[in-house]
Amino acid sequence: MKDDTDLAMKIATFRFGVIADFVTGVRLGYGDKERRLAEKTLQTYEIPGSMRSRITRASMLAWISAYRKGGYRIEALCPKKRADKGGFRSLDTAVRMEIKRLKQENAYYTVPVIIKKLRHSKVIGPNDVVNKATIYRFIRTECQPLNPDEGVDRRRFEAEHSNDIWQCDVLHGPMVQVEESDSLKKSYLMAIIDDHSRLIIFARFYLSEDFSTLKDALREAVSRRGIPQKFYVDNGACYRSENLERILACLGTALSHSRPYKPQGRGKVERWFKNIRDSFLPMLPRELMTLDDLNERLDEFVSGYNNVEHSRIGMTPYERYRSDLACIRQAPDRLMDYFRSHEYRRVKKDRTVQLNRKVYEVSAKLIDKTVDLLFHDNNADDIEVQYQGISYGKAAPLSLAINARGGRDWGSDSKPKLEPAETDDRQTLDPIPHTGGQLFNAMINHAMSDREVRP
Repeated sequence: MKDDTDLAMKIATFRFGVIADFVTGVRLGYGDKERRLAEKTLQTYEIPGSMRSRITRASMLAWISAYRKGGYRIEALCPKKRADKGGFRSLDTAVRMEIKRLKQENAYYTVPVIIKKLRHSKVIGPNDVVNKATIYRFIRTECQPLNPDEGVDRRRFEAEHSNDIWQCDVLHGPMVQVEESDSLKKSYLMAIIDDHSRLIIFARFYLSEDFSTLKDALREAVSRRGIPQKFYVDNGACYRSENLERILACLGTALSHSRPYKPQGRGKVERWFKNIRDSFLPMLPRELMTLDDLNERLDEFVSGYNNVEHSRIGMTPYERYRSDLACIRQAPDRLMDYFRSHEYRRVKKDRTVQLNRKVYEVSAKLIDKTVDLLFHDNNADDIEVQYQGISYGKAAPLSLAINARGGRDWGSDSKPKLEPAETDDRQTLDPIPHTGGQLFNAMINHAMSDREVRP
């Protein structure tokens, strides 16, 4: 308020200096007055509170009139305050009510979305010009609550035991040099931290932040530190993958997502990312690095972090993690099989299924059944076929020439009773045994028996 008053007096003083020749009692002839007005309109000025440098004849005459009507007081030259200052002249009542309704409907609607909805509901015309700044100001001052989370009961939490909760997130990293193509690509840091001990379970820079990156990081983390009870992530596309839900269900791990646009729940991993930005990235050499060189430096940084006393817990993260190993579940022997991709396919009459534009043959006992195909992304031809949680061996690539020479089983048309292949020694993965506590029940046998996905 004081700054506004000072500026107003500066403007009034400036205006008086411009019109002083006409209001200080000196009588000027009509010709002299017009000549001086013309001279002043040609001059340039530094006008307080304005980007303009010229003054028009009409403005000077208005100032002269205001000064005289105000009893020759300097305050009469202060700029007049707008009567509707702080109002919303361009928004009529109907528009204001609709904006309030939309914000109550969804507090996360942005101004561009609100404008589209206003046009769709014909509250404003398709060609009407809308001032976005006015709507921003209206929402900020009139739409309550200002913060949709105001008054929410947030509490600091910590997992009771090691491996109870793992937090995972991605941080955009520096550009790295790709050795194969001599090109530059952006790196992404995928990190997993134990909520109880603050131990960095796994951290590595990758060239993408897709599901394959997440799957590799999770597999490495489980192989090193065992199986968590809960995997706590945000709402990114890779964390919403159906394959991720399946992998964690097979491992007996619950998948939990934080609220959209609310990173506070993953505060521990976010705090470690701040440590990366403040203490790791600034220490990198200026010259370009390869991804391997970057990860080698990261491993040294993570090792130092895990073995230095943490101010919050009063010991090193590694010591706290090691002091509470009673409930930690070890990684299974066939860990790689838990991280296979899967697709559902219906077996055709010629006992074939199609996957990745290739055709494979399966057991004739599975004709007209929807089977689950399990495979590794780096070896898509090694496909295990499961039905109702039971393995029926491997799918074989279709060979038309061999089929032309082979015979057929022209037995009964009735559908045979499904049984596992006699030569198959691979059964479905057993759920990981639990060791105590209220854990996620990873039951996968017969879990997808009624689901059918057509190719």
